Amino acid sequence: MFVNQIIASVNQKQPEVNYRIVAIEEDRIAVSDLSCDRPRRPFTLNIEYFIQKEKRKEWVLLESNLPEILFKDDSFFKQKLLAKKLKLLKKNAANDDAYDPLEMRDAAWATIEPLVGDPEKLYRYLFGDPTGLLQELIELSQRSKKYVTSMLNRYFRDGGIKNALLPNYYNCGQNFSLPDSPILNEDGLHDLSSKPGPETVNGNAYRHVTQKDVEDIEQFARSHLRNRKEVVLEDLYKDYIHFFGSVSIRPKGATIEEMIEEFRVPLGNNHVISSRAFKRQINKIVSKLTWLRKRVGEKNYTRDHKARTGSAKHGLRGATSRYEIDSTILDSYVRYEFSNELMSIGRPILYLVIDVVTGMIVGMHIAYHGPDWTGACHALLNACSDKVEFCKQFGVKISSEDWPCSHPPRELTADRGTENSDKNMEALLKGKIGIEVVNLNAYHMGVCKGTVEKSFDIIQKKAFSPLEHGKVIKINKFDEQHPSRNNVLTSDELTRAIIKCVLHANNHSTRINNRTFEIERDGVAFAPRDAWNYSLSNCVITPAQLPREQLLFGLLPEAKVSVRGQGVYFNGLYYSSTDFERLPLLEHSKNFGRQSIAIRYSESSTNHIWYKDEETKTVYQLELTERSEAYKNMAWEQIHHRMVILKSQLAVAEEQSRISSVILRSDLRTLERIAKTRTNQHQKSQAKGIVSDIKENRKTEADRQHHRYQQDIAKSMKGAVKDTAPNHSVSPAADMFGNPNAVEEVTHG
Repeated sequence: MFVNQIIASVNQKQPEVNYRIVAIEEDRIAVSDLSCDRPRRPFTLNIEYFIQKEKRKEWVLLESNLPEILFKDDSFFKQKLLAKKLKLLKKNAANDDAYDPLEMRDAAWATIEPLVGDPEKLYRYLFGDPTGLLQELIELSQRSKKYVTSMLNRYFRDGGIKNALLPNYYNCGQNFSLPDSPILNEDGLHDLSSKPGPETVNGNAYRHVTQKDVEDIEQFARSHLRNRKEVVLEDLYKDYIHFFGSVSIRPKGATIEEMIEEFRVPLGNNHVISSRAFKRQINKIVSKLTWLRKRVGEKNYTRDHKARTGSAKHGLRGATSRYEIDSTILDSYVRYEFSNELMSIGRPILYLVIDVVTGMIVGMHIAYHGPDWTGACHALLNACSDKVEFCKQFGVKISSEDWPCSHPPRELTADRGTENSDKNMEALLKGKIGIEVVNLNAYHMGVCKGTVEKSFDIIQKKAFSPLEHGKVIKINKFDEQHPSRNNVLTSDELTRAIIKCVLHANNHSTRINNRTFEIERDGVAFAPRDAWNYSLSNCVITPAQLPREQLLFGLLPEAKVSVRGQGVYFNGLYYSSTDFERLPLLEHSKNFGRQSIAIRYSESSTNHIWYKDEETKTVYQLELTERSEAYKNMAWEQIHHRMVILKSQLAVAEEQSRISSVILRSDLRTLERIAKTRTNQHQKSQAKGIVSDIKENRKTEADRQHHRYQQDIAKSMKGAVKDTAPNHSVSPAADMFGNPNAVEEVTHG
C-alpha cells in the first residue's frame, strides 16, 4: 500500500467506492473521495477494515491514475498551456495575470503551504485535532474559507503535489464526442455550422464526420481489408465513396431481377466526408505497422522494416568465427581488350567474403559468369589463401601485413540460392577445410547477412564514384551514348581498382558500433585490420576564425520544412540531392510519417535549399527535383501567386475527378457483371491448370485479325488507286502519292 494508490469497489451490488490514499499511519489511512464532483476533505479508514474488505473481495487496491502532465516542469506549461489556452482567456480578461495558470497555482500553494509543508500540522489535520489550523491559513493568506478549503481538498484529491493545484486545463477536450448523424438544412444540404477547422476557401466543402460515419467505416474496413493484401488508402476511400457516397437509382416498382444495369449517382462534397477525414478515421482502427505490413508484405516487412537491436556478431568469439559470402553486379561496364574497336563485355559480378566480427574483407573474386558455385568457390579460395601473390597478378604490390587474411572460418553464411544447394554445402562441409557450419538464409532475406551487403555499398561507392567512363547511369540520359559504348577499364584494370578499394576499406575505414570492452580497454584502433590482428593475437581550445561558407550558412534565413517520401517539401516545392538521399530521413518519413527539419534558404531564388546534419556537421545542398522543375529560377513571390491559383484549380479538378471516378467504377463493375452473366451459359472445366489449347485459340484469333486488317487495306486503297489513261498519264491520286507536298485542288462551284 502506497500513497496515491486507489481503493475501488469490486461488487457492483455494494455502494461504489473510489478513494485515493492521501497518507498512511500505523493503523489508519487518510483517503479522499474521488467520486464527488467537488473535492471534499479527506477522512480516515481503519487499515484492518480495509484488509477485511479486500479479503472478501469487495475492495481492491489499484495503481495511481495521475495524469503524466502533472509531472511536467513549468517550461512545458508556458509553451503549451499559455500559448494555446491562455490566449483565448486573456482576450476577455480585465487582468491578464489572473488567468495565468502558473500564477494561480503558486497563489494556491502559498495559501496552503504553511499546513502541508509542516509535517506536524499535516498530521493533526489528517489524523488528529485540526482545531485552529484552517483559521490560521485564512488569516495568513487573507483568503476566504471557501477558497482555502477547496484548495486543500483539491491538493489531496489530485495527488498531493504542487501541480495538483493547477487549473484543470489538461481535461479540456477529453469529453468531446462526434454528432450522431448528419443534420440537413431546409435546402437539402448538410448543416456545416458546427464543422471544426478552417472554412473551405477553394471548391465545395465536405461535410464533417459523425458517429454514423465512424460505424460505417468500421463496417467497411471489416469487409474490405484482407490479410496480406496491398492497400492504397486513396483507392480504399474511392471504394468507400462508391458504397456510401453515391445513390443507386432504380425505376419505381422495378425489382433487382428486372434491372439490367445498376445506375449509381455520385453525391457532391457536401454529402460525403473528405478523403483526409476517411483516412484519419480508418487509421484509428488500423495501426501504422499493420498498414505497412499490408503494403510491403510480410517478407519485405521482416527484411526491410523490422527493428533489429542486436548485431551480426552475437555469440561469436572473434575473427574467423563466421564469414559471410555474397555476390552483386558491379555498376560499371568493362572493355573488351582483344579488339581494336571499343567494345564491352558487360558488367562483372563481384564476390566478397567478409569476417562478421571484425568487418574485414577477407576474400574477393570478379567473374563474368553466374552467380554460381564456381564463382563462390574462387572467392572462398581467395579468402583462405595468401593475398600477396593474388595482388601481384594484377600489378598491386603489398606486404602480408596489408591484407593478413589467409584463414578458413568456422562458420559460413550464404544465400539460399540455386548455386548454394544442399549438395554443394554438403561437399563443402565434408571437405574439412575448417568450415564446420553453413548458415543458409531464407529466400529474399539479404538482411540476414547485412555485413557483406554493406560492404558492397562501400566498395561500389569508392571504386566507381570518381569514374566517368563505363559507369552505370541510374537515370537514363537518352541524348548520350549508353555506358557500354564508353567503357575504358579492362578486366584486369577493374580488378586492380577493386583490390585498392578493399585495401582502403580494411586498413582505413572506421568501425565503432561493434567494438568490445576488451578492444576499448586496450586502445585498439578503429580499422577492421586492427580488430582482426587484435582478435587473432588474443584468440584547452583556442578560438578560431570561422570560414566564409560557415558564416554564409549562419546568415541565411531558416525555416521548418516537412520531409516526405518524395523529397523535402518547402513552400509547395520538392527538394533533394544524391547525398541527402543517403540519409534515413526520406525512408523514415515515407514509412512512418513526415518529419520536420530546419533548413536554410535564399529568398532570391528557389533553386536550392541547405540542410545541416547536427550529428555529423555535414551541410547538404538540396536542389529542385523533377516534380518542381517548372519553378526553377523564379522568385518566391511568383511561386506564392501561382500556388494560390493552382489550389483553386485543383479543388475543382479533384471534385470532377472524384465524381468521374465513381461513375467509371460503376461502369466497370457493370461491364464485369454483364460479362460474368454471359459466361455463365458456357461450359466450364473443373481443371486447375492452364488451358491446353490456348495457343491454337490465340493463333485463330490472330489469323482473324490479319484477315480483317487485309480487308481494311483493300477497301481503303480501292478508291485511291485508279487505272491509267491510254496516253500513260498519271492520275491525280497517283500524283499525290508520288509527291508528298502535293495538295488536292478544290474547285468551288
